[in-house]
Order: sequence, then C-alpha cells, then structure tokens
Amino acid sequence: MRSRIAVPVLLALCLAALGACSGPQVVGPESLGEDARVMLAKHTMQVMRARPVQATQFGLSDADVGARVDDGVGDYGKAHLGRWRRDLRRMQRELDALPESSLGPLTRAAMRDIYANFLGDSEFPFGFINTYGRHQPYIINQLGGPLQVVPRVITDYQPAATTEEVGDYLRRMWALSPLVAGVLDTFNGNANAGWLPPKAILESAVVSLEAFVAPPAEQHPLVVKLVEKMAASKSLTDDDRAKARNEAIAVMLRMVYPAYRNAIQNVRDRMREASVSEGIWARPLGERFYTIALKLEAGTDLTPAEVHEHGLAEVDRISSEMDSLLRQQGYSEGSVGERMQMLASAEGARFEDSDTDRELLLTTLTRLAADMEARLPDYFGRLPAQPLEVRAVPEAQQHGAPRAYYTGPPVDGSGPGVFWINTRGIDQVARFRLPTLVYHEAVPGHHLQVSLAREQRDRPTLWRLSVNNAYSEGWALYAERLAAEMGMYADDPQGDLGRLQAELFRAVRLVVDTGLHHKRWSMEQAVTYMAETTGRGKEGLRVEVLRYMAWPGQALSYKLGMDAMLQLRADLEAAQGESFAIRKFHDQVLATGPVSLPLLRQELLKQLLQEEE
Repeated sequence: MRSRIAVPVLLALCLAALGACSGPQVVGPESLGEDARVMLAKHTMQVMRARPVQATQFGLSDADVGARVDDGVGDYGKAHLGRWRRDLRRMQRELDALPESSLGPLTRAAMRDIYANFLGDSEFPFGFINTYGRHQPYIINQLGGPLQVVPRVITDYQPAATTEEVGDYLRRMWALSPLVAGVLDTFNGNANAGWLPPKAILESAVVSLEAFVAPPAEQHPLVVKLVEKMAASKSLTDDDRAKARNEAIAVMLRMVYPAYRNAIQNVRDRMREASVSEGIWARPLGERFYTIALKLEAGTDLTPAEVHEHGLAEVDRISSEMDSLLRQQGYSEGSVGERMQMLASAEGARFEDSDTDRELLLTTLTRLAADMEARLPDYFGRLPAQPLEVRAVPEAQQHGAPRAYYTGPPVDGSGPGVFWINTRGIDQVARFRLPTLVYHEAVPGHHLQVSLAREQRDRPTLWRLSVNNAYSEGWALYAERLAAEMGMYADDPQGDLGRLQAELFRAVRLVVDTGLHHKRWSMEQAVTYMAETTGRGKEGLRVEVLRYMAWPGQALSYKLGMDAMLQLRADLEAAQGESFAIRKFHDQVLATGPVSLPLLRQELLKQLLQEEE
C-alpha cells in the first residue's frame, strides 16, 4: 500500500490551511445566480433529451426536459458517443465560465465531477455511457446494456393511464427496433476495431436476450404491464384498452422480437472471434481504461497493484473475525469459506425454490426493513419523505439481473423507492444474509442516500440524480456496518456472520477485480478464489465475476468508499471529542449528496472549522 500521512497530522493540516486539501471548501447550502440556474437547467435538458428513458425513470417533467419526456429511447449508434462528448465538453466550458458570484465552489466542484463521470475516459473511443452516467466498455453485455435497461424502464416507469400516455408507451415499443439497430452499429464498430467483449460475456448476454424473446408476445412484460396500467385507469375505455393491447402484441411480433433475434444472431456470429481472455487488459487500450476506471469508479489514486494488496490484507482481517464467531457457533473445522458453506447448508438455512418461499422472501425483506426504519431516528435527524417498497424482479429480466438492487423515487415525489429482489434460484439464498442485504440496498443504505439527495430541490437537477459509485456504494456498505453498531445483530450471531461475509465479499472484490483486469487472472481463477474465501456457491459467483468483467472497476467502489467514510468519521470524532454526534455526521454526509469522496471530506472538515470559529 502507498504510504500515507498520519491521520491526525493530515487532519490538522487540512483544518489549519484548507488550501492543502485539493478543491474548494464551502459550508452549507449555496444559492445560485439567475445565469447559473438558467445554464444548469439548459444542461439538464440537453442531457435528458439525449437520454429520454432515464428522464422517465427519474420522473422528470416535460418542463424539466424541454420536450416530451416519455417519448423516444435515445440514440446508441456509433456516432453518438462522439456527439455526447462534444456536448459535455461545451457544458464544462460554460460551467467554468460562470463567475463566483453566481456559482458557489461546492456546486461548481460537484458539477465538474458529474460532467467528468459522464465523459468517462474522454479519449477512449469504445463503449457507452450507462444508466448511471458511467462509461462501460461493452454496449452488449448480460448486465445492464440498453437492450435490457430500456425495456425494463418502460415496464417499470412508463405511465399508461391516458390516451396520450398509452401512445407514448406504444411509440417506445416501436422504437425498440431502431434502438437495437443503433446498439448493433456500435457493437460491430467496436468489434471491427478489435474491441469485442470476452466470449463468456457474449455467451451470458445471449442467454439474457433469449430470455427476453422467450415468452409469447401476449405474455411479455412489455405487454402485460401495459395491460395492467391501462386496467387501473378510469379515463380509458374498453375499446381503447383492446386496441392498445392488440397493437402492443403486433409490435412485439413484427418489430421487437425480430430485432432482438437479429441481435442474438449477430452476437453469436461475433462469438467466433471473441477472446477467452476475460480481463480488460486484453482489449486495445485496456490497461489505460482500467487505470482511469479506478479513479472514476472507485475514487482512488491507488494503483491496481496497491488495491490488490489492500484487498488481501482486508480479507485476512475480516476472516479472522469470522473465524472467532464461527467457533462460537460450533463450526471449528475447515477454512472460513468451508465453514460458511456448512452454515448455509444447515437444515432450514435456505429458502426452497417454490412460489410459497418466494412470497416468504418478499415478506421477510419487508419486515426487516420495517424493523430498521423504527430505529433510524436514533441515528438520523432527517429521513426520506418517500416510502420504500420491496418488489420481485420480473421473471423475463431475472437472468442478467443481480440478486438485489435499488431504484430511487421520482424526483417529483410521486412514487416510492424500490428495493428489487431477484427470486431466481432462491434455493441458493441463505436466510442469515438477508438482514445485511436490506441494510445495504434499502435502509439505511441506498434508500436514505438516494431519496434524500433527490429531495434537495435547491440543488441542480443533475446533482440530485447523479451517482458517484464510491460515495453511493461506500455509503451502502457503511450502512451494513452501522447496523451492527445499532445493535441489529445483538441477538443474531448468524446474521452478524452474514454481515461479515458481505464485507469479506467486498474485500474479495478488490482482489478479484484487480486480478482479472491487472494480474490477468482467468474467470475460473477468480471464481475459485471467491468460493474458497467466502464460502459462496460457484454458480452464483460466476454471475458475479461476469459482472466485474462487464464493468471494470465498479466493484472496487464499495470497500474503498466505505474505508474512506470510516476514516473521515474517525478523523472528525478525534477532532471533536465528546461533542461528536453520530446523527449530525450522518446528516452532513447525506446532505452533501453524491460527490467525490475528497470533496465530501473537504466539505465536512470545512464545516468543523467554521463551528470552531
């Protein structure tokens, strides 16, 4: 690991001379000048007109976007990335040109970070900008490319309660065919330049796309959700509903299914050229891409080798804690990973793969979230206005989806935050892991962080909606640890083992991600190391490793982000002594919103300095 200045010395330097900490320092909310408000609103319109599906997902209005929100799917052709970057560079210049009297330093720095993330590696000509505004290298993958994300947003977020909304829904279904054409344009253009995903990613993408076209048209989620939404409307007639349903089925049969089947065949054809080398290093400019990814995704200046060594050290530390707890539970023979497998295989430890247990899983997660919500006021002064819901991932989307994820409420407050659970293969889910899953994805993890950010209406819209992985995922992993401090595992030692296993999993990611993309590990090496170290089954771990292959560097953000937040908390606690208040610390972190971790650190240190004055 890189040598560092001792913490108290660094804190003293920052407090005594804030210029020693890079970037601006500001306390409290900043007001925007009229020219800044107009310019940032224009930027929001430009970004969201290029990403109309995301505008729908975020719940933006027509006025926010300056166009019909729920119409169109965006352009993903190979010329799009160049146009997108030209627009972003112009936005950066306009931002920098605003005077200090109109735009405060924190807002300016936060928006600079957002635009830099949108650009990705600005000289890197391959890939696409994903739903979260991050640069991913492979536009067709099993995880979250446009071919999976756009239909998912239509089913989950597209309204269909009026004739106009139904028309928008159907137009978006029609637009899926040109969407596929644009994605294939980029995919093949990248492949022709030597930038082709590893064979394992292409194989998994084919499985995901085949699942999309498997249902009969009338049973496809795009059609079923439209019918459900229309049925709930009081303004539509039976004739309106019947015509729209028939058109939706026809669109699926004539346009959507043929386009997706063409994509499947195209990927199969390209698979013959694909390399079995899984890491990004095997692609042109791949090592450069990974170095940039560490900075953008994980917010770190560490080298891949240093991250790898840090991961190994953390694996040893956490494994030692788990060993002690396992012995207390009567598991003393074998490695930590082997004993965790024994714990997960004990009678009653897992769910059964049945409709009854799928419903039980949803009920259990809802109860765990409610139990945590009752404890939140002791640790947070401000809580989200929007409720949390637990929902199952639709069956047609389950293959490529992670086990669990969160989507935030619309910015207008018209809907809840949603904790999504993938019920596919729930017989592989150990019950003792569920509390930690809730604390990460829901409360006090992503639901608090995302919902509270979106409620800050005095902030620029793009800031409220942005995702900084090291901040967002670092907070969610911090929330898992906080749950232990709150006593949520006091009578649940196996649940605490689940928490430690989850942290171990994130430490293992530091080793595996850098192993794949820097040390040139094979996929099988990565899966074997993870299975032996964590005690999780290889089938589920293959899905995990495929995720790291498809999105290099993102998996590092959890542990490195949490480490940075814990260090910041420790520094503030040391400086404030008995006056340190955990509720205030949490409110400060969440009020600052999704920013880079160096900027978060500066902001909280500045607030401390102002209080002392």
